[in-house]
Amino acid sequence: MTMTEKLYDGDSYITEFECKAVDLYTTGNHICLILDRTAFFPEGGGQTSDRGWLNNMNVENVQIIDGKIIHFVENSEENVKKLEIGAHLAGKIDFKKRFSDMQQHSGEHIFSGIVHKLYGYNNVGFHLGSEVVTLDFDGEFSEEDICKVESLVNKAVWDNLEIRILFPTDEELKTIDYRSKIEIEGQTRLVEIPGVDMCACCAPHVRRTGEIGTVMVVGYERYKGGTRISILCGERALTDIRHKLNENKKVSVLTKAKQEETSAAVERLLEENERLKYEIVGLNRRFIKDEAERISPSDRIIIFDSRLKDKLLSDFTLSIMDKATCFAACFCEDREIIRYCIAGKSTDLRPLAKKLNTKFSGRGGGRPEIVQGSLAAATEEGLRAFLNAEC
Repeated sequence: MTMTEKLYDGDSYITEFECKAVDLYTTGNHICLILDRTAFFPEGGGQTSDRGWLNNMNVENVQIIDGKIIHFVENSEENVKKLEIGAHLAGKIDFKKRFSDMQQHSGEHIFSGIVHKLYGYNNVGFHLGSEVVTLDFDGEFSEEDICKVESLVNKAVWDNLEIRILFPTDEELKTIDYRSKIEIEGQTRLVEIPGVDMCACCAPHVRRTGEIGTVMVVGYERYKGGTRISILCGERALTDIRHKLNENKKVSVLTKAKQEETSAAVERLLEENERLKYEIVGLNRRFIKDEAERISPSDRIIIFDSRLKDKLLSDFTLSIMDKATCFAACFCEDREIIRYCIAGKSTDLRPLAKKLNTKFSGRGGGRPEIVQGSLAAATEEGLRAFLNAEC
């Protein structure tokens, strides 16, 4: 088996390195390279792989397959010409992504270590996504618990503790108390944050906790009998804070409230909105009553009115159905469609709705005495002509 020297194991800050292609093959849209040494971290342990370049060829993905570290580059004619077994290559890591991943992963270790010390809960699931980091614990937290952990985590960050990478012997390992989420084969690599955490981990980490900057909890929920907590660290946390502050500024402008008083302003607006809703309900009832009184009895009553929005359409139709010998049909234009409600007691209206939907590209249905739906290809003139021929 071809073994690749893992440069990232000893130094997470290597950004450029020299290597040699010891094997290669193609699969679909990619050329798959195995190198004698690499600084590219392959996907694993809940973290996506590094990205970067080999001789200016984009390294799009790095995976461990059958124990081998595989580097995926585009299967293009130009790249095929550059590559052969034994070729010497210059590698370069996309360090912006690498450093962001290190901030997230080191922050996760501190968070999980403190949770384990305080509550004895285990981190049973970890995913470092492109937008947020999720941690799954086998226990439940109160909001007060999460705030306490968040404060202690940031204290550990600001204490600027050294993060140590250890490769203990099998004998030494027996004497060390450490966290491990997976069964480890071969040499165990431990990440130690003194006084905070000791965990088996294969991923790159920052040298000191201060490089994480800050750790922020952005959400939590019950999950599979435990708790899923979402965090952001470092630059991602700063970006999230900036976005939320900008949104709060907009709310402040719209509500004419100070930024520190926007929630109270929004609460007042919601209360006012509820009050207006009740007023509208009363006005709608009066509207239905007044309009219904103006309508004369007929065999077919056909009404087109843009004011008959939402539930008002069915309420109004039901209020006039007794005036129609055959049926009462009400329509309201809603953007690019026409909504309908047809009610009557003398016949089953479902066949009428079916014909209406077929002719005017509609959808809907209902009970024998009332049908409702929407029509995508109808005009008032066409609907009146169609309905006047029915019943």
